[in-house]
Amino acid sequence: MREYKCKSRSGYVLIKIGALLALMLAAALIAAVPASAAERITETVSLANARKNERGPGYFWDNINDTLTLNGLNIETDDEYGLKLPDNATVILVGDNKITASKVALLTTGTTIFKGNGTLTLTAGEAGIMLADPTTLGKVSFLSGRYKINSRGDGIYSDKVKLYIAGGEFDISSDGYAIKGPTVEINDAKVKAKGAIYSFEPLVINNAELEATSISGDDALQTGKEFRFSNIKLYAGADSGSAAEVPDRAYSGGAFVKTTPTYVERKYSVVFGGNVPAWVDYVVFLGAGAGIAATIAVPLLIKRKKYLKRLEQLKAAK
Repeated sequence: MREYKCKSRSGYVLIKIGALLALMLAAALIAAVPASAAERITETVSLANARKNERGPGYFWDNINDTLTLNGLNIETDDEYGLKLPDNATVILVGDNKITASKVALLTTGTTIFKGNGTLTLTAGEAGIMLADPTTLGKVSFLSGRYKINSRGDGIYSDKVKLYIAGGEFDISSDGYAIKGPTVEINDAKVKAKGAIYSFEPLVINNAELEATSISGDDALQTGKEFRFSNIKLYAGADSGSAAEVPDRAYSGGAFVKTTPTYVERKYSVVFGGNVPAWVDYVVFLGAGAGIAATIAVPLLIKRKKYLKRLEQLKAAK
């Protein structure tokens, strides 16, 4: 009887292990499903008035934290809008995501932050991304991620919302402006634009890798105020073949513009200051750590050695 119970218990354990392995295999298969296999959404997804958590194929809206995670989103609709966001939203990109709409692929309605390691491909008839806000308080920031925009109108358009591109990669192909807004700043980002870039306020480009081509033949960079360039080399011309470096970044026009970042972050020692490189701090900290470890470990080893020696003496005395 005891032997039967033992076998029964062993069989139960094997069943549990098998179930666990099957669960792990299923999870791995689900994770391996490509984003393109996500269910296609054929109507507008509007979160502009969200009041609770909302989930759908490829997206999850966390209402408490005002955070939208996109992971394999695939909206393909004949509606005017593809995705509408609420004010004060944070969008996190995971995996490959696509939105296609007849008028605007993605509509923001106030301050929005985009980040993540995923991609977002937008296709639309009037604007890939439209930044909307009835006031002038809205601010949209791109911190990271990869964006591909195809538009028969403007790539990114804003009437009153300020636009800050502070990271990420952009590939914009438009029949109108690639980027147009009251305030446009591009910092530490990579932007390739088919279409001019316009900012009513000063157009700021800092340490960015930019290539812009005006399809109308007008200037690739346009502003209602002034240009503010820093930490870049600037090349301009009628086209890519005739572009030449602009001395002192004094841009005076050109249908083709290219910039290369020049800023190299230099880190110096916190301990020693001056021009001592930062790696010296790591060496000092590692040395100090090794010293502390030795201070603790050596007495313990000596104590253990004495203990073992005393134990041998006691055994010999018996």
